[in-house]
Amino acid sequence: MEEPFPAKLPPGPHRLPRELVRDNQRRRILLAALDVFSERGFAATTFKDLIGGARVSRSTFYEVFSDKGACFAALHEELLAWLSFEVMARIGESAEWAATVHAVVMGTVELLSADPRLAAVCAVEAPASTEPRVRSRHQRMVEELCRGLRAGRAQCPRGEELPEILEPALVCGAIYMIGRSVVQGEGREASDLGPELAELMLVPYAD
Repeated sequence: MEEPFPAKLPPGPHRLPRELVRDNQRRRILLAALDVFSERGFAATTFKDLIGGARVSRSTFYEVFSDKGACFAALHEELLAWLSFEVMARIGESAEWAATVHAVVMGTVELLSADPRLAAVCAVEAPASTEPRVRSRHQRMVEELCRGLRAGRAQCPRGEELPEILEPALVCGAIYMIGRSVVQGEGREASDLGPELAELMLVPYAD
């Protein structure tokens, strides 16, 4: 399993294309942001926390990101892309709907449990964020997951009777439960959460 952010460049002077150096600086900032945002939360994180953790200058930070919100939005975007890639890699191309839902839930819980920093950003900070870019991306992610669940209505005898709020309630409820379990240490143990969430997602569509 690849890490969300590749290894850093070696310290010291080097003759490398400016684009490569900039990419390395960006990832250093994002890696520091992952640590700081997950530990302190977005609201409590200061600009000094970010540049201190990344060991970059103020000017370097502003060359990469316009502000703290832009940094958080970029971190959130990259984490979601990484999680999606890792989860989808575990799903067979011919997997049926129920098996796909089960694999997505189990894979997501496993990845977030393995690194609670990711869960803090994606399941706690992002849903509560007031940053328009983060809220918009989080909502798109929820809608994508809801579309995947709604496909189960076609194989459910009472699919047309299911309320429209069902999928958003299932998805948002699952995100909340992951945040409580993995990040806040409340509710179910992370090892039990995956199977229970997978079952919860499938029950409304059962014959």
